[in-house]
Amino acid sequence: MPSEMVLEEKSGEVEEIKELLQGYKSIGIASLKKVRASQLQGMKKNFAGKVYMRVLKNTLMKIALESMGNEDLKKLESYLDGSNVYLFTDENPFKLALMLERGKVKTTAKSGDIAAMDVVIPASNTGQPPGPVISQLNAVGLPTRIESGSVWISKDTLVVRKGEAINVWISGVFS
Repeated sequence: MPSEMVLEEKSGEVEEIKELLQGYKSIGIASLKKVRASQLQGMKKNFAGKVYMRVLKNTLMKIALESMGNEDLKKLESYLDGSNVYLFTDENPFKLALMLERGKVKTTAKSGDIAAMDVVIPASNTGQPPGPVISQLNAVGLPTRIESGSVWISKDTLVVRKGEAINVWISGVFS
């Protein structure tokens, strides 16, 4: 009996998703990778009245898309990967994209993350006394010098290009 209830609940959810897909002019999918709950709540607050946001299981979304038979909507299947938030709105899709772009926040990079921009370490005083830190900085390609009892980075240095994976050494040195 409980499995029948679960099946009924899921089929009800699929019907609800189909209604959402049919009820709005624009649909957006945004990855929830590295998005904190507080950021998601802030987005919901900022989008209130303009965008209906919902976190849905990709499998249920895929079932809903397949059962609708709409070829344009079926194209969304290629984006059903990982944890996503689905955005339903009657706003212009370009306006939705702009709203999402404005809502972006910078987060601390970790090893394995893909750099969203070129990462340049400026020439500056590290504030660190001479010691093992010199080897760590040199290992990631940062030229150093010692001046006034402190380790300095000699020149602006590109350590990661946009789109590259962040190296474990780089994230370890700057964490």
